[in-house]
Amino acid sequence: MTPSYLQPAALCAGVDTRTQFNKPIIGLTCVLALCGLTLSSMVNAKTVQVSSPDSHIYISLTDDNGRPEYQVQFNGNTVINPSKLGLEFQQLGEFGSEFTIKNVTRNSVNQIWQLPWGERENIRDHYNSIVATLSNGKLEFDIEFKAFNDGIGFRYVVPKQAGLTSTPKLDITDELTEFVIPNPQQTTAWWIPGRGWNRYEYLYRTTTLDKIDRAHTPMTFRTADGVHMSIHEAALTDYAAMVLNQGRDGTLRADLTPWSDGIRVKTQPGFSTPWRTIQIANDAPGLLNSDLILNLNEPNKLGDVSWVQPGKYVGIWWGMHLNENTWGSGTNTAQPPAKPNATWTLQHNMALMAY
Repeated sequence: MTPSYLQPAALCAGVDTRTQFNKPIIGLTCVLALCGLTLSSMVNAKTVQVSSPDSHIYISLTDDNGRPEYQVQFNGNTVINPSKLGLEFQQLGEFGSEFTIKNVTRNSVNQIWQLPWGERENIRDHYNSIVATLSNGKLEFDIEFKAFNDGIGFRYVVPKQAGLTSTPKLDITDELTEFVIPNPQQTTAWWIPGRGWNRYEYLYRTTTLDKIDRAHTPMTFRTADGVHMSIHEAALTDYAAMVLNQGRDGTLRADLTPWSDGIRVKTQPGFSTPWRTIQIANDAPGLLNSDLILNLNEPNKLGDVSWVQPGKYVGIWWGMHLNENTWGSGTNTAQPPAKPNATWTLQHNMALMAY
């Protein structure tokens, strides 16, 4: 089912929805005037789509509103409403508003690669992709989308270009990425607070999605229709970690952890951001068995990793999440003297001890 916002002609009674708006049309100006639309915005607006190999997931990227926005469908239902995309730089201002789609390239990949260590040796990398180049007439950047059978990933790429020759460094002051979730009051979320004042790790909370303020990723949720989804990131290198900040109910926005001076990311032309990932499945096991993030991470650069061996460790993390142990003092404290704990670890052939 094609979303209504992909049918611009349907906004006007009597306009053929098969009309190609980038071709001359007799009387088009009058029709658009009656609909309260400007000729230039409709002539130049573009919408492109890419689907997963099994066609269950559809991504739509549009510049209909004078800026890039995306939408995601799963099994014919919208799971991500139209959501804004973009970056903001201290030196250049916003890369988003007034940037429109200049051209699009497509690709499909279906290959098997070997995981150096993990639950499975062979991983299938199977996706369809688009790379959309956006321009404001002076500067350009790319948004790359990959559609897998188990979700999607997208990232920004700012290539070296003539317009940036006098700008050797780029300071990102904000990332404008949104994830707009339908029906947040009927959506169940499992999450932990992000960037708390006293520590990084908190216990998981189960609430409706509209109760989230700022959440760490991965942030997992189940829609009213039973679709299971998880928002996270992949290939996080030389970039700030992302948490999700909720403004209006259901509108989650990327919130990058800043440097002490307030700058979010310090980089230079020719960079790419981490992948923003959305895993999508009919049930929770589908999320657990997803290889999407593995496929979006960079390949192994260590070479021979045969020296890596599996091992058991002693720690208190599960005890904390089950409320059986605590770091604090008292009867449930999980901080016994190091020497007895180390002795017990060796006696039971444990390789590691984590505090």
